[in-house]
Amino acid sequence: MKTITKTLISISALSLLLAGCGDAKKADKSAEKPTTIEEIQKVKGKPARVAKAGIVKLTDVRAFSGTIEGSQQTKATAKLGDPIAKVNVRVGSKVKKDQVLAEFVFTGDNTAYQQAQANIAMQEKSLARLKEVQAKGGVSQQDVEQLETQINVAKMQMETARRATLVLAPSSGTITEAKFKVGEVPGVGGAMFTIANLDKVILKLNVTSSEIGFFKKGAKATIELNGEKLVGEVSLIPLAADPITRFFPVEVTFKNKGQKLLPGMYLTTKIDAREVTGVTVPVEAIVYSNGVNSVWIVDNEGKAKRKIVQLGVQTKTDIQIKDGLSEGDVVMVEGQNRMNDGDKVLIVE
Repeated sequence: MKTITKTLISISALSLLLAGCGDAKKADKSAEKPTTIEEIQKVKGKPARVAKAGIVKLTDVRAFSGTIEGSQQTKATAKLGDPIAKVNVRVGSKVKKDQVLAEFVFTGDNTAYQQAQANIAMQEKSLARLKEVQAKGGVSQQDVEQLETQINVAKMQMETARRATLVLAPSSGTITEAKFKVGEVPGVGGAMFTIANLDKVILKLNVTSSEIGFFKKGAKATIELNGEKLVGEVSLIPLAADPITRFFPVEVTFKNKGQKLLPGMYLTTKIDAREVTGVTVPVEAIVYSNGVNSVWIVDNEGKAKRKIVQLGVQTKTDIQIKDGLSEGDVVMVEGQNRMNDGDKVLIVE
């Protein structure tokens, strides 16, 4: 009995010893395993999403703002400094060339038309009598022709006087502006109506000296208006700046079906200024700090490295790197803000 008891005690002691050794081995293994984020990142690397820098053609799109004008835009001006008696059109009216837009009140100062009428009537009676005398051989044909010439000149003067009492449309088109009402006095030379062709409109841009070089005749231009994209093109690039404003008045022409673009609208257009080809990365790769643009790359050893870059043309998704990167460089597009130079990088999909 004593022998059996001693044997059981020995087996129990051995079991406890073996169990203790097993626990020690487990403890050693758990001590070797990384348990914190920092330890895990040190072993496996800091996670980051990446993209490769490639050679891509980008369109340099630039935004400019200006005012819409009708194409072939003209102004009807007053030739008399008298009150307006009648206005025959309003904004939106379609008119033909030489159509009467408004009439002036007849006053003692604008009787030239009536005087010309009376003068012509008198000369025509004289011509009739002269022809009777010529028929009897009293005057020569030259005398008759001279009086006829005088009458023709008088008729032209009468027409000039008549037109002065009226405001006539200088061209066909649509009335886009009417400045005066009945009874008002516009003054000699005052612009009373603006007439324009609205089938096509012009967006006039004031462009600086540093930007005029980006424009090319025929370049595509777009306007977004009420959710609709309207497409036009650069139609005029001046060779000289305005001497007063020092801006270059560039014109962009748009077809205006449905007359959605109206004179006076102040709108922004995006111009396809130029195309460039170069090393390009996603815009998410750029890190801006303390006035410096940089990207983080993954080097051949799988470690993070910061590189300062010079930027070029940018689109919504991509940006040109003019200096600082090479084609094929692996750049980080997510996770780079947690990196330090030399950190091991874990590339994730």
